[in-house]
Amino acid sequence: MVDAQKVKRRTADERRKEVIQAAIVEFATYGFHGGSTERIADAAGISQPYVLRLFGTKKALFLAALDRVSIDIIDAWSQALARHPGGTSDERLDVLRETYRVFVEDVVQLRLVLQGFSSSEDRDVRVQSQECLGRMFAWTREATGADAEQVRLFFAQGMTLMVAASIRAWERAGSEEWARAMLMMPLD
Repeated sequence: MVDAQKVKRRTADERRKEVIQAAIVEFATYGFHGGSTERIADAAGISQPYVLRLFGTKKALFLAALDRVSIDIIDAWSQALARHPGGTSDERLDVLRETYRVFVEDVVQLRLVLQGFSSSEDRDVRVQSQECLGRMFAWTREATGADAEQVRLFFAQGMTLMVAASIRAWERAGSEEWARAMLMMPLD
């Protein structure tokens, strides 16, 4: 039997973080409309009414998950640049590219971004997606010293990688040129 005195109750903030992590997986898999707050609650080990008490609505939870992913990407990039200080804007963008590959390998967060884009007919989702992408673009320009054209190309390559990773292009990269091209792999 577990001693109730020794079991630390999690705070609402800790629960919110757990729910957001479960929501990232759920919404990345099933999208905004197909995602289930019941499955999110089960994954987080709490009741579905508590999920709604923490976030109010399913949409608010989806928006919080989108925000969390953009913050996580910027945090990973920031840590990578801290480990590789200095360099030209191109060299700094290369550091970000390498870090982005971690997200490509564990595609869940990137799939959520794609789900946000595909659900952007909803005004709130569109605005959140715009804000997240705008924040990432501005951060990248400032952190790397790159001009807008360099950052545009960086994001274009990132979007291509995001789509390729989402459809598991690596399963065909050994035998199909299109898959290697989309994964930014050597073509010869």
